[in-house]
Amino acid sequence: MSSSLPTPHLMDDEGNQTQGESAASVTHGGLRRKGRLRSIVWEHFEKKKINGIDKAVCNYCKNALVARSSDGTKHLHDHLKTCQVKKEIETTEFPPAKKAAGEKGKTAVETHFDPDVTRRKMARAIVMHEYPLSIVEHQGLRDVMSSLNQLWKPVSRNTIKKEILDMYECERAKYINVLEQTQGRIAITTDMWTAENQTKAYMAITAHFIDDAWALRSILLSFLEVPGSHTGQVLCDKLMGSLLELNIERKLSSITVDNAATNDRMIDFMLLALDKNDLILGGQKLHVRCCAHIQNLIVKDGLSVIGDLIANIRESVIFWSGSTKRKSTFDENARKLGITSGRKLVQDCPTRWNSTYLMICSALHYKNVFCRLKNIDGQYKCLPSEHDWQLASALENDLKCFYDCTTLFSGTSYPTSNLFLRHVCDIRLCLNEWVSTPRYDEFRIMAQKMIEKFDKYWHDMSGILSIACIFDPRFKIRLVEYYFSHSMPSSGSYKGSTEWILGFTSFVNVGNEEVKDELDTYLGEKLVPFNVEEEFDVLAWWKVNGGNYPILSQIARDILTIPVTTVASESAFSIGGRFVSPYRNRLHPSTLEALMCSQSWIRALCGVVASTSPAYAKILDEEPEIETDVEAIEVYEES
Repeated sequence: MSSSLPTPHLMDDEGNQTQGESAASVTHGGLRRKGRLRSIVWEHFEKKKINGIDKAVCNYCKNALVARSSDGTKHLHDHLKTCQVKKEIETTEFPPAKKAAGEKGKTAVETHFDPDVTRRKMARAIVMHEYPLSIVEHQGLRDVMSSLNQLWKPVSRNTIKKEILDMYECERAKYINVLEQTQGRIAITTDMWTAENQTKAYMAITAHFIDDAWALRSILLSFLEVPGSHTGQVLCDKLMGSLLELNIERKLSSITVDNAATNDRMIDFMLLALDKNDLILGGQKLHVRCCAHIQNLIVKDGLSVIGDLIANIRESVIFWSGSTKRKSTFDENARKLGITSGRKLVQDCPTRWNSTYLMICSALHYKNVFCRLKNIDGQYKCLPSEHDWQLASALENDLKCFYDCTTLFSGTSYPTSNLFLRHVCDIRLCLNEWVSTPRYDEFRIMAQKMIEKFDKYWHDMSGILSIACIFDPRFKIRLVEYYFSHSMPSSGSYKGSTEWILGFTSFVNVGNEEVKDELDTYLGEKLVPFNVEEEFDVLAWWKVNGGNYPILSQIARDILTIPVTTVASESAFSIGGRFVSPYRNRLHPSTLEALMCSQSWIRALCGVVASTSPAYAKILDEEPEIETDVEAIEVYEES
């Protein structure tokens, strides 16, 4: 059985339908378009021709409003909000709850139901919580909505998709305005992802900037399908196109990418496409390699020395996690040995060294259980030797600095560039110690391989990230001097501290006397006390003290924005994987981008409006004027 809203007809004063003016000829604005009037407002108005002029007559108060196609339907919605007759009818049909005799408190307040607002909020909920678009067609939800207000009319997935796309365009316009008004430069991270359930490749582009309240912001700018081969030129075209659309190509500080050769070529093409006069040092520092990716390569080289040990632990974890029966046996023996913690065995991803580290730590926790089970199940033949367990125990301790460094660098809510030099140099000191005083011969061999890889990438990793520590008032130039005199050789791919400082002074343009005075004053002041147990907010310091160094604070804003990893872009792939599930593998790329970016912007909006300046809050908190017409609304027919 089909149920739908009645189709309004164009009537003359006598109530007769005018020839040639049927509903089939109604178009733009809900006035003249092939098909019926589909704006929801026509449930409350009747189309008539009065004295030869098209009018929309209110079904409640009978007032006649203009109905020209150029006027759209916004004025009709506005009338419904103020129509007193309509309010009286609704109050009669749905009276407000009355306060019981003697009951304290307020009576229920009559509220106006606006289906447009409800529909927009539903679209927002779908984006925020990653619901399928088809949820609006689920009977259970329709029953809930109808029970809340009988004026609610069901909408289709196509309607809600259109609403989401409109919301995306609106939010996008807001953030273009925000990025244009940002005082400092904008850092970009980008990475590629192939959707398993679509076999389509996507490029995630994330922007990082420090707003005028000195708060670090990270938002997903674009989530673009990249069809065909992914050459450096193709990736450059996609990235450059997105930057041009957002009008931020002249405000870049850096582009952080992983170590793939294709990304190297993409950066080369980007340097040709961009105006080098708009870039820091003419683009010399544009390319930033993902430190987490390089660290993964370094540690994996070292772990290859003890491949047999890792293989035995991995096989042990797989063996005792492979079936419900074996899991039950493992848990039972753990209880018998008094190991009752909720810690579970972790199976690693061999390409991610940090997951291998977590696997080793979890296996060590259950070492005695593995040994006990060797005597119970004859099929278990991959128990690590006692020497292997000793190596694993030492590895758990010595690799912790690498793991902590990766975790720290993966943050997106705080600056990481100022932390880079200290932690990377700590790793180099650790490797030096492994070589000079190894606890096991395997560690010395591991360290030698890791230092070789470290030296290979140091020059690529350092650059502008080493400069950032100077803008941390706890360290300034003293940290540079300390590490370069203790951990870095004076030859090879490293720069001595004197040469490095010369490079820094060139970067901040100390030829300018004003800059030189600020730099001398800043470096000459006492360091902020360093306490490893306390978190230090470097941005909060610059917010308070930046007025004393107006030029240096601007440089600090540009440098502290730079992320040292591509984690922000990679995290988008986890969200994308949930949107493009096996049950939603036909999402169009443009719809997926709207869902992905809108979610990022909505979630960022909460933090931005709460903590940023009034100017930014005003931009982001503006409610767009959304005119409801037949191109924005689709009445759903249930058959």
